[in-house]
Amino acid sequence: MLYRYTGPLTAMTMPDGREMILADGQTVDAPEDNPVIQTLAALARLTPEPLPKAKTKDMQPKE
Repeated sequence: MLYRYTGPLTAMTMPDGREMILADGQTVDAPEDNPVIQTLAALARLTPEPLPKAKTKDMQPKE
């Protein structure tokens, strides 16, 4: 899930071993089921971001 981080510079290690550094205003892709992510969301440090809209082509038939 995409989140926007608000807060001080924060470093963390995800369960899969991936290192993350969160900076104020940054958009991050993080798992919803991670306890640290849940805590940051509960503290309003992470707020859900809408998913980017997929680009669609105009489906008009060719003449």
